[in-house]
Amino acid sequence: MSDNKFQIHLLPHGRKVEAKSGRSLMEALMDHSIFLRSDCGGKGVCKKCQVKIIPEKGDPEIKEACNFNISEDISIEIPEFSMLSSHIISKAPASLPAVFRNRFKDIVGEAVYGIATDLGTTTIAIYLCDIAKGKVLSSLAVKNPQALYGDDVMSRIGAIGQEEKNLGYLQQLVVRAIEWGIKELLASYDFNEEMISQMVTVGNPTMIHILAGVDPKSIGVSPYHPAFYEANNIRSKDLGFKIKDFSIQLLPQVSGFIGGDILGAALAVDLENQPEGTLLVDLGTNGELMLKGKKRFFATSCATGPAFEGASLSCGMQAIPGAINKVQIKNSDELPEYTFINPINSSKLKPSGICGTGVISAVAQFCQRSIISPDGAFKKEFSKEKQYILVPKNSSANGSAVFISQKDIRSVQLGKAALITGIEFLLKEAGIKKAEKIIIAGAFGTFLDKEDMMTLGMIPAMDLARIEVSGNSAGAGAIMVLCDKIFFEKAIQMASKVMVVDLACNQDFQDVFIQKLNFPILKKQSVF
Repeated sequence: MSDNKFQIHLLPHGRKVEAKSGRSLMEALMDHSIFLRSDCGGKGVCKKCQVKIIPEKGDPEIKEACNFNISEDISIEIPEFSMLSSHIISKAPASLPAVFRNRFKDIVGEAVYGIATDLGTTTIAIYLCDIAKGKVLSSLAVKNPQALYGDDVMSRIGAIGQEEKNLGYLQQLVVRAIEWGIKELLASYDFNEEMISQMVTVGNPTMIHILAGVDPKSIGVSPYHPAFYEANNIRSKDLGFKIKDFSIQLLPQVSGFIGGDILGAALAVDLENQPEGTLLVDLGTNGELMLKGKKRFFATSCATGPAFEGASLSCGMQAIPGAINKVQIKNSDELPEYTFINPINSSKLKPSGICGTGVISAVAQFCQRSIISPDGAFKKEFSKEKQYILVPKNSSANGSAVFISQKDIRSVQLGKAALITGIEFLLKEAGIKKAEKIIIAGAFGTFLDKEDMMTLGMIPAMDLARIEVSGNSAGAGAIMVLCDKIFFEKAIQMASKVMVVDLACNQDFQDVFIQKLNFPILKKQSVF
């Protein structure tokens, strides 16, 4: 492959960036912290990363940046809907428990600043904190640009296995994204990078391995062990950060799929002091579950899939402006009502897709209105096109209809079946007949309607009052560890008390999973 370098001229701003020959346009832009949408993981099918190539002569051409390789100097325009770095993703608030807040009462002293990071498979949440006061000053979230190599951890492990250099690529993608976020947060307070003293990062084991530059291949094959379990403290310069050097604290890992993110979430909801039978559910691309038993904790992980984060859906997108997040269907003769993310209530903004909460809301409505059968199939009167239109072409932001397809419903079924099966096996292993209480954590779970979750059979049927929503608890746990080392010690102690329930090696899991693919038969349905 040639090492020639070419110029990318960004119009209309005039900025020029350098790109190596043979790199895709998307990868080249990522190298300079310019992040485009890559909802399909760079497979060239979602058409969300379109750019306009402006030739010196002739008409402009629309290309997908993920599969357009650079072989010469080019000038481009990036449409607003293709950009990610121009939109800060909505991330659930990090609610800090009283057991943490009480340790910072009446604190007076010199400010010390640090960064807490929740490194998710799909989303990276970054928090600027005053360590001395135990306070979050500002936060933001961006899409994890590693999605270019696949939506889930196994895809990324596979990409690293294909080419050794991909480990370095994946590591630097996430380093650049975190670095970009840190700079944005510092600029909002007119701080300089010298003021950052340290960072705490939580994430699932695969994400943490890649950040640390450690090959996660052992997580991808039975018995799915991580390459390391212990809590590590590493230097940012050793990972490729270009801003000032600082320490990065990583929490311990319990297994190949149970990591510092669920430990952080358990700290944030004070799981240790919750009633026996309390179930913590951290929802995202991977569903991580932790249950408080009689004398110990039980934990497992289930592959809920990218549908819950909006990736992989026909019209899917993350929870950014323009994403439909709630649907209501009143009758069969009219288009459904919906709400979409519009933070500034702009009358000009139109919906351009649907995020995870939106598709759960829509499919719950399909069940309640008898638009689909319990097996997930569209009923005859809706099955001709194999899709349900939410927004027609003339009402969307990009001139394409926003719809839910039969394939999208199947994706929801796979995710919800994995989750409820994981919950049932965890309860059984702990010898607990039913959960006393459920705490839903994670950005996706925070904005879900609890009734919709039970309609689809995602969680056990129970009194809604016994279901709590806790926000981005993994991020909150990272903040707690950053600001007070006693919570770092608690995380280590908790890790030693966790019994891992391995679903992959359970012969009955697949049978129960298949049974759970169907949606529950509802007692009350409003049939058109």
